[in-house]
Amino acid sequence: MKKLFTLFTGLLLTGLAFAQSANAIASSAGKIKLTTGQKIIIESSSDVEASLAMGMEFNSTSSSTNVLEAKSVNDKNSTVSNTLIKLKTNINMMGQSENYDSENKAGNKGEMAKMFNNSLNNPVDVIVDNANGSAIVDKKKVKKADSDEANMAADMMKMFTDNADDAVAAGAFEIIPAGKTIGTSWADTTKEKNSKTIRTYTLSSVAGNEANIQINVVSNASNKLSFQGMEFEIKTESKTKGEIITDITTGLVQKRTTKSDISGTIPMMGQEMPISATVNSTSTYK
Repeated sequence: MKKLFTLFTGLLLTGLAFAQSANAIASSAGKIKLTTGQKIIIESSSDVEASLAMGMEFNSTSSSTNVLEAKSVNDKNSTVSNTLIKLKTNINMMGQSENYDSENKAGNKGEMAKMFNNSLNNPVDVIVDNANGSAIVDKKKVKKADSDEANMAADMMKMFTDNADDAVAAGAFEIIPAGKTIGTSWADTTKEKNSKTIRTYTLSSVAGNEANIQINVVSNASNKLSFQGMEFEIKTESKTKGEIITDITTGLVQKRTTKSDISGTIPMMGQEMPISATVNSTSTYK
């Protein structure tokens, strides 16, 4: 039962990862403006309600704080470090409750601690393209988890976002294409080996330097992963709606809110079991 709990914990964390990354990359024609040493504090919260295989219900709440720091800036790109400095989460399923609080490490035990401890206070350099806000990790330090269960959760999170540090950094920036006016839309499509994501943006209002962007995202993915000698293929469709408030002079996001509806299947006991989840998330940038 414990391993099943961990499997589904990882599955729902993929939803959280997807909700964060689905709106992290935008078509753009402007330029991000950062200065060396500049810091951005990101405070995020999310909640999940899910219906899993065999009638199991799952819910969770979490909050986190990340610090982005611009280490070097040139005309083409910026190197920023991303550091997770605070995390608190509560997960409930089948009468079991798992909690993690980075500010109370003495109380953290079991798989939750194994999954999250190595991620805390471990800065990772990310290179951000100043022209479009896309991000890639630069020389990421990888710490291996101590158990198959923890590795399983990490692998599942990577199904929807290649690297959480990429998603966190890219989420801090949003550029509006040149020439866009209130009411106009633009879109981009990302295709990878086992997934396709279509993002549509609409500029809904501008007040001074502050712009409001509405975003709709549709993503379909099929991912295979191994767990204790078994292979699972998880197929999902995710539909996300959200709002982005960004500074049109710097490309720095002030706030993101999203709601993702996720549906899919997971093979279990020779059957394709349906799964569904709703993920609400909010991030503020200071």
